[in-house]
Amino acid sequence: MRFVQFSAVAIATVSLFCVTNAQASSPQDFVRQIALVASDDDPLARWDDDVCVGAVGLDSTQLQQLVDRVSQRARAVGLRPGRPGCRANVMVVFSNDSDAITRQIVDQRRDMLGFYGGDAQVTAGREAMEEFANTPRPIRWWHVSSTGVGSMRPDAARSRQSNGRTAAAAAAGGGGTSGASGDQGGVTDLQGADAVRSSGSRTRAAEARNDLSYALIVVDARRIANTPASAWMDYVAFNALAQINPDARTANYPTILNLFSEPSTSLTELTTWDLAYLEGLYSVRGENSNRQINSIARRIRSAPAQ
Repeated sequence: MRFVQFSAVAIATVSLFCVTNAQASSPQDFVRQIALVASDDDPLARWDDDVCVGAVGLDSTQLQQLVDRVSQRARAVGLRPGRPGCRANVMVVFSNDSDAITRQIVDQRRDMLGFYGGDAQVTAGREAMEEFANTPRPIRWWHVSSTGVGSMRPDAARSRQSNGRTAAAAAAGGGGTSGASGDQGGVTDLQGADAVRSSGSRTRAAEARNDLSYALIVVDARRIANTPASAWMDYVAFNALAQINPDARTANYPTILNLFSEPSTSLTELTTWDLAYLEGLYSVRGENSNRQINSIARRIRSAPAQ
């Protein structure tokens, strides 16, 4: 397992990019603030091809709305949303007690979080995993990616799963669905919550890669209760498609990431900066993170005013 301690191009430099007013903010600062980067030589993590969204804990109508919303955003950047019943590689857990369910998942489902993977597998590291489990947030996220040949995908084999599957699913609240316009079903566990490992199933050109293989997003029902569904679902979509620094300071930037930190916000969907960020992330191939950041910043700079 290759644990990488991430930073937003070095978390220690965050203060250098803090701005005092909206006029002083810049796309370059914004991208450096939110992008979770392992090193300047590694590319930013992103999905390579198919994205299958699964969800548990909401009623069937809301579950499908969430799956379709994230799938819509994925399609807009050139990804292929999975069909109904696909094996989820983006799993959204909706719970009345996200603190408890996240702690359970970290304690009992480390296979799902890439804890036991191979050398090509990248996560934010053990300290970040504990922060993911222990920091109360309306919405929190965890990503697993691969820098090696082939892709990192949830493995269908059950042999490495822990006994925490049923307990975690019960806390999540029951039935779920996966895939755009998918079937709602009576699942009793987390769809797609299989052990993650490198399949090595596809050969690649010789270029730097950092392909996302699994994303877990946990939503707290109580903390988002007064938030428009379109807003928190887009917040989920943004963090499903890009590896975002959870400690980013974004108050001076027009972004959906301010949804819960700015109580007076009127955000109801991704902003033009957010959309340009995703478009830039998925439009540049074979680059290191510094070049990607510059490219994304240029895309944001040319985006229409919000």
